Amino acid sequence: MVAKTMDIKLLERNYKVACPVGQESALQQAADTLNERLMETKERTQLTNVEQIAVMTALNLCHEWIQDQNEQSAKTAKLEEKIQLLQATIEQAMSEQRSQRNR
Repeated sequence: MVAKTMDIKLLERNYKVACPVGQESALQQAADTLNERLMETKERTQLTNVEQIAVMTALNLCHEWIQDQNEQSAKTAKLEEKIQLLQATIEQAMSEQRSQRNR
C-alpha cells in the first residue's frame, strides 16, 4: 500500500502522519473531528496539559464507541428476533397451505 505524509493540526500543534493514497480527505476529516473533541475537552475541563486532554478525550470517545456497540448489538438482537418470528410465521403458513392441498 502506497502512503504519503500529511500534516494535521491538533490543539495548535502540527503532526506529520502517514496516510494511504486516496484517503487524504478521510484523514483530514478525522483530524478535524478529533481536534474539535480535544478543544471541547480542553474548554469543558479547564485542563492545560496536552497529554491529559488527549487521555480524557480518548476515554470519552471509547466510552461513546462502547455505548454505540452495545446499542448496535441490542438492535441486531431485536432484528434477529423479528426475523425468527417472521420465519416461523412463514413456515406455519406454508405448512397450513400444504395441509389444505392434501385434503
